[in-house]
Amino acid sequence: MIHLSSVTKWYHNQVRVLDQVNLDLKKGEFIYVIGGSGAGKTSLLRILATEEAPSQGSISLFGYNLATVSPSTLRAIRQSVGYVPQNVRLIPDLSVFDNVALSLSLAGHRSIRGEAKTRIEEVLGRLHLVQKRDKLANTLSGGEAQRVAIARALVRQPQLIIGDEPTGAQDKENTWSMMDLLMKNNINGATCVIATHDREIVRRVRKRCAVLTAGRLGFEEAMCTY
Repeated sequence: MIHLSSVTKWYHNQVRVLDQVNLDLKKGEFIYVIGGSGAGKTSLLRILATEEAPSQGSISLFGYNLATVSPSTLRAIRQSVGYVPQNVRLIPDLSVFDNVALSLSLAGHRSIRGEAKTRIEEVLGRLHLVQKRDKLANTLSGGEAQRVAIARALVRQPQLIIGDEPTGAQDKENTWSMMDLLMKNNINGATCVIATHDREIVRRVRKRCAVLTAGRLGFEEAMCTY
């Protein structure tokens, strides 16, 4: 499912944000990425989400080397990824419903009807957003906007879910609603890579942990007790 080999990333200042990162994940795995501010978590997740390319090294998703795939194959890969960035990037003058529906349209659904509408309503309900469905995105609070971004990522039932601090703006109730939804998708076969600072989540939903320290990636093979 995911293979990173000696992935290194630097920006214009030549500081190595990621340094010789190796990672292998099978379909259906769930892994936390933890580490302090500036450790490289966001850069790693952006690379996994195909939003950035590594400066060195190689990355394969779904068996395809991203450095050599055709544009059409890359589009198909992206349609199989649900990415929740820290900057949620909603379209401000669209409603909550339409922001989520747009994700299905971009994934190749020519019209939003029937089963797709039911799926959108279900995800909005699970994230306590039904009453906000017709509100414009620019009227939402930060926490609400983050939940819409999660709904947008999950509604098309992606094979790979990547979340960069997806519960960071949530209260406890909404945090656990999100985690329940992520776990449901994982049980149904989705691979999950979740960056988090929330120690309670990691303690209660115990999964494998990848630990980033100054761009270097290490692992806790046993249940993470972070």
